[in-house]
Amino acid sequence: MTTTADNTDFSCTLSPRFTDLDNWRHVNNSRLYQLHQEARMRLQLDCLGKNSWYSDDVRLRPLRSNTQFRQETFYGEDIQATVRVLSVARDQFRLLSTLYQNGRLVGTQDVTMGATAQSHRVDLPTATFEQLAARLSAEPAPELDEPSYLDHLHHIHNFPVHQQLTPRFADVDADSQRSEAALARYMEQARFGGIRQLDFDGLRVMVAAVDISFTDYHMSWTPVELASGISHIGNSSFRFTGCSLHKGEIQVAASSVMVVIDPATSRPAPLPRSLREQLEGWFIG
Repeated sequence: MTTTADNTDFSCTLSPRFTDLDNWRHVNNSRLYQLHQEARMRLQLDCLGKNSWYSDDVRLRPLRSNTQFRQETFYGEDIQATVRVLSVARDQFRLLSTLYQNGRLVGTQDVTMGATAQSHRVDLPTATFEQLAARLSAEPAPELDEPSYLDHLHHIHNFPVHQQLTPRFADVDADSQRSEAALARYMEQARFGGIRQLDFDGLRVMVAAVDISFTDYHMSWTPVELASGISHIGNSSFRFTGCSLHKGEIQVAASSVMVVIDPATSRPAPLPRSLREQLEGWFIG
């Protein structure tokens, strides 16, 4: 873990594991998400202290994350990660993490973090605010667009794909909450529940970007309901909007950009007419 005196960016080295691979033999998107999370936690340890990874009082958790999957990431090569503090306010802060493998930019993540105590939003502790402010990048933070996909959640009953998921012990984090990683996997499962029903006519589909909004980290063993549908159809891509409901309340929601790939060229391919018709049948507006 390193932070140089003339550069507020934090950097560290991470290593993909064999178990991070998917059936296309590159690092699975939800596991790449976890590498961003690990890079953030390394910054937290470096900035806030070695015991800051757990808390029985104020806890730091994402409110929203926007992850861009730039290139495929492979097993057997280390990843160089950097994390930048984009902005700091009394009630939240933003971080930007970047992942490089063998000189290639493979992913970025812009995450807005907030503080909670007893499951309620609170201001950042003064020491946390001051320590993060000391790492603040001199470059101005770009403006964030509002997550428009949340507007679709008023009509969840009309979402075409519904499935139940039983929480597992592995979904609990070190503070006995539903883990950030588990909620990201729930969003992966929400879209996969639809993707596995689609006929891609020999083409592949890959995740290009995932925007996730986190509402609640409460953990229980009650099955959660996953719902998803198509909110945009382009020339070679489409967008899944999905959510997870815990006892009828939204716990997490996401918008995922999916790109159709020609396996012969590994390049984006136009949506076949048959696939477009299937997606139009699941359109939620």
